[in-house]
Amino acid sequence: MRARTLLSAFLVLALCCVRGEAAMEVPFRWTPGQIEIQVSFDGREPIWCILDSGAEFSMLDAAVAEALFPGRAVQRGGRERIEDVTWKIGPLTMTGQKLTLWPLDNFRRQKRDIRGVIGCELFERYVVTIDYQKRVIILNEPSAFRPDASASEFRLTFDGRLPVIPAKLKFGQKSVAARLMIDTGASQAVILRFPFATEHHLFGPDAKTTTSETVAVGPTPFVTLSAEELTLGSWTFPNPAVKAYGSPKGAGGYKSTDGLLGNDVLQHFQVTFDYSRKRIFLEKTR
Repeated sequence: MRARTLLSAFLVLALCCVRGEAAMEVPFRWTPGQIEIQVSFDGREPIWCILDSGAEFSMLDAAVAEALFPGRAVQRGGRERIEDVTWKIGPLTMTGQKLTLWPLDNFRRQKRDIRGVIGCELFERYVVTIDYQKRVIILNEPSAFRPDASASEFRLTFDGRLPVIPAKLKFGQKSVAARLMIDTGASQAVILRFPFATEHHLFGPDAKTTTSETVAVGPTPFVTLSAEELTLGSWTFPNPAVKAYGSPKGAGGYKSTDGLLGNDVLQHFQVTFDYSRKRIFLEKTR
């Protein structure tokens, strides 16, 4: 009897792992355009943060850091940061984390209560699924994660710590392949780097230029491009909203990727990041 009981318990545990029942769920607030989660640092009152797969390090607003952690900032690599911080995100606790201090004034100018950014550290530790319809983030241990059979798998490459997938864009009779960084911190559909747009002669004489806020450098010029199609694997999106950086300043001048893919496209899928196996899954939703 004892052996049978132990076997039954083992089978139940194995089934739970396969089904992902041990996964943690974190609700998020949708701007729309950005994923906002509440995070408590070292037991302090939770603050709203952006979940950003396009951030190579997590950030805390410099003014908030001074109020929460007076005297704890240290200089590392030319930047100030707080070290050995415990994050609490819903049911999840992550210890020994770092927060780079950054003046997140753009959110204040937008009258938003965002004071932090959670970046690649969360994606590197867990398999992260973003369910845009249910407004939840699902966190799985890599060893327990099993993808849904209906999801399409894409192989990831990395630009430093940032995930990149291949895509195709059509401009009139011109079709161009692009390496797009998957950026859950971006509300737009596609933003192309200035060198890529210049190389492929995508700036027309009547191109419209606007200015938008960015976390890194504040107000930044963007040029609206007229694209007919965006293709990701077997999916094609007609008339996607595509912009390009209007100058090579900051991220606009990067050449290691051709652009970024943001939430305006990603929200049509349930998106799963599995960094441990260098893959991402897209499952189309209604």
